[in-house]
Amino acid sequence: MNKFLLNFGFAVSAFFGMATANAQAIPSLTLFPASDATYACYRIPAMVTLKDGTLLAFAEARKTSCSDYGDVDIVMRASKDHGVTWSAQSIVVNYGTMQADNAVPVVDLTDPNYPNGRLFLFYNTGNASETSVREGNGLREQWFQTSTDDGVTWSAATNITSQTAKMASAPYNNPNGWRALAMGPGHGLQTSSGRIFVAGNYSVGAPQSNYTDYSAYGFYSDDHGVSFTIANMVPPYPGTNESTAAELSDGRVMINSRDQTGVSKARIVFTSPDGSAFGQGVVDPTLIDPVCEGSLLNIVWNGKPYLFFSNPASTTARQNLTMRASDDNGQTWKYSLKITGNASAYSDLSQIDANTMGILYEQSGIRFMAVPISRVVTN
Repeated sequence: MNKFLLNFGFAVSAFFGMATANAQAIPSLTLFPASDATYACYRIPAMVTLKDGTLLAFAEARKTSCSDYGDVDIVMRASKDHGVTWSAQSIVVNYGTMQADNAVPVVDLTDPNYPNGRLFLFYNTGNASETSVREGNGLREQWFQTSTDDGVTWSAATNITSQTAKMASAPYNNPNGWRALAMGPGHGLQTSSGRIFVAGNYSVGAPQSNYTDYSAYGFYSDDHGVSFTIANMVPPYPGTNESTAAELSDGRVMINSRDQTGVSKARIVFTSPDGSAFGQGVVDPTLIDPVCEGSLLNIVWNGKPYLFFSNPASTTARQNLTMRASDDNGQTWKYSLKITGNASAYSDLSQIDANTMGILYEQSGIRFMAVPISRVVTN
């Protein structure tokens, strides 16, 4: 939350460019420019790989400014050739003149009614700024849409707020008093059991100093989106917000969250046996962070499980976007590749194929890079 604005003053290119530092030989492609004739600003990437290998890239298209709140659509581009070429941009969610944001795509591959998989796109809407909502004025809600044709067409939107949040505002009037509300941003998770899991955050009660009214959380579905349950977070970790989740090699679920207080200068992690109840959050000192979003993804490469993570690896500024890998469920992070040393911010990860990771990231717009896993996980 409070997504500090990037300096989007760099020149925007629609052609291939080069990242710096360790990834300097890997080309990157601008999928969403910093701005264009239709939208004043593109921000907040999310990405997912479908069963047939199709890549979908999502972004927030902000109509009048780079401000988090305003007339914001969720837009998408698709690639059928592992990210070499991409479709024209399409609008997936338009909430009138108000805000649709925090896209969280996840593919359900275990529903017998959809043997080719069904794509869920979870997202938030808002009718007031985050500051106003934290003060008790306005409402944030949570929704999803589904697609069975690679995002070409979408179902009607389903409002799940009454199941996934404990909102104080009417019409919910929940005594738990949640106010601000967000999911992700970035991809969601389907565990090996088939559970659909989405990480997020909420604020509760009146605004507190240093954003300690915020807490990370998650919600899940065990019936392919028919119903949802809020995961138990005991105790909450004050000040945690934008969150991402992955399944560890032993079946545990990990949430990795931003520390909005800025005290730790690092990521906060929570673990659960199955994603239904999480223990106390702890600081991961290796995953330094300047108060920004990050992305967590579990993959298998060469028959071995790995946990990947990306964020701006700095304690002072949104720069040095780095992709890390762990072969011990995040206990250590001995592999890393700097994507760029320049100004950079939000990112999302997806496995493109058996040997390639994709990263969608903010740098003078939103760029895509296909990274050989062997460039990250080295001997």
